[in-house]
Amino acid sequence: MARSAVILALTISVSLAHAQPPDCALQIDATTLEPGEAVDIQLVCTNTGQPGAPEADIPEGLELRLVNAVPATFSQTMVINGRTSQKTTFSFTLRLTAIQAGVYTLGPMTVIADGRPYQTQPVTITVRENQAETVSRGDRYIFADIEVEPMSLYVTGTYRATLTVGIRKVVIDGQTLNMNLLSLIGSGSSLSVFAGERAGASERTLRDSNGVAHRYEIFTVGKTIRAEEIGPQQVGPVFLRMDYPTAVRRGFFTDYEVRRSRKETARAPAVAVEVKGAPEEGRPPSFTGGIGQFTMTVTAKPNRVEQGQPVTLSIAIEGPSAAGVAGPDLAEHPQLTSRFDFSKDELVGDMEGGAKVFRRAIFPKEQGEQTVGPIRWSYFDPQREEYVTLTSEPLPLIVDPPSGVTATLAPLDPNQTELKGTTLTVLTGGISPNYVDAARVLASESFTLTAPWLAALLVPPVGCLLTSAAARHRARLRSEAGYARRRRARATADSTLQVALRNGSPGDQMHTLAAALTGYLADRFNLPPGECTPGDLRAVLEERGYDRALISEVVALLERCDAARYAPRTLEGFAASEAAETIRRWIVTFERDKR
Repeated sequence: MARSAVILALTISVSLAHAQPPDCALQIDATTLEPGEAVDIQLVCTNTGQPGAPEADIPEGLELRLVNAVPATFSQTMVINGRTSQKTTFSFTLRLTAIQAGVYTLGPMTVIADGRPYQTQPVTITVRENQAETVSRGDRYIFADIEVEPMSLYVTGTYRATLTVGIRKVVIDGQTLNMNLLSLIGSGSSLSVFAGERAGASERTLRDSNGVAHRYEIFTVGKTIRAEEIGPQQVGPVFLRMDYPTAVRRGFFTDYEVRRSRKETARAPAVAVEVKGAPEEGRPPSFTGGIGQFTMTVTAKPNRVEQGQPVTLSIAIEGPSAAGVAGPDLAEHPQLTSRFDFSKDELVGDMEGGAKVFRRAIFPKEQGEQTVGPIRWSYFDPQREEYVTLTSEPLPLIVDPPSGVTATLAPLDPNQTELKGTTLTVLTGGISPNYVDAARVLASESFTLTAPWLAALLVPPVGCLLTSAAARHRARLRSEAGYARRRRARATADSTLQVALRNGSPGDQMHTLAAALTGYLADRFNLPPGECTPGDLRAVLEERGYDRALISEVVALLERCDAARYAPRTLEGFAASEAAETIRRWIVTFERDKR
């Protein structure tokens, strides 16, 4: 036993002796960069325990961003010649971007693991000026430019940023190779706001400083950007790094396989856009920050209420940038606050179509004829560079007296109060514990049929009737196909109408709406399966004696939907939502009429 303990102790001591000591180190592939170039750095902590986020002082000429806040973990155990080696690494990925030329010291970086600090060795980063920026386009293998239009605008407006990238076509041994040049742009590139956007391609011939012509493939990427904040807004810079082929060979899976290449870079400096706010001078009190061009519609419903009942005030503001506007401040309208009670909280609107709608419940203070409004709301027009105030028309409102019955409580008169309850009957003969006269004991008890007693008497038979009716209904659904079709007709039509409204194409919408209507009528009147023509449905509805105006409307809609397949002009002025509501209204009419 003692010998086994000694062997175990020796084994543990050998394992610990060969475990790698804790350490933190930076791993970086390139320490010489150009302005705008980016490189990934790995911060690897070995056998330290779970580390916290790294901390370091970053020089102004560099930008460092942590890619993964939670480190990747990898554990490895090795046994060699009976010796155990344990290694657990925790890896952070950091993105280092060079901003301006210079020589910088990155680090030391510090992490805290299990309450103990660990530091990396500092790394020297050299950022050299890109000499190619001063060379003409025709002398460069790759170039990039950023253009912005307009350069100055008001907040909430949009501007168009365009990135143009030119790459010289690869020529080897006098032969121009047809290669996917964009695929040669690799890691270390930074595309700013243009990342992920689709590029259009064209070709252009440029001459170098010696007059030699070179063919370039030109890639153009455009993006529309909304100005969200006041002040200078920067687009870029863009840095491109590519391995330009100098020797290739035919590949098995690809047309060409790069054997040798050289590093080529291009940088497009950042472009500053001036984003302005609405001017202070001439700003009206009803301005709440809206910039653009808008229209306003104000409604109040219902227009006749009893005093104490709410009226819904709806304010719809419509315009290209309506989603970001704030509604009018109702507390700043004296005519509204003096006549109505309402919450003074800020209005919160909802987008409905192209308009932002603000709603508030208002309560009339007085009876009689009242008016709501006018409501004022101002915006700044960036095209005319002036403020515009929109004012709604006063809305008439009639406030009736409350219809509720009021009751007045009065003290009880003891002389007029009728005592209700059990009265005592005086019996002669004394008290006998062995004698009970039920008739006399219950002489003053009276039975009253109260709601609980009524419910207890009615629930059992009503439950039996409902259960029996449900059983008969299920049996009829199973045995009578026509009855089942009629019962499911409305639900099937509603489902088809919802599918129609989700379709993106107006033509598909009209076709699906027609299918919903014809399918409902076929199920409702148990017509043979298959597509019913407008003429067939007209004959069926006329035979059942429906109103001729209703029949004409139904047939007209079906004929219009049928014509849309061959005449696209039929789609002009068509509104799917309105047609769906019309069909639902017809379905309600047919459901109510049990013919």
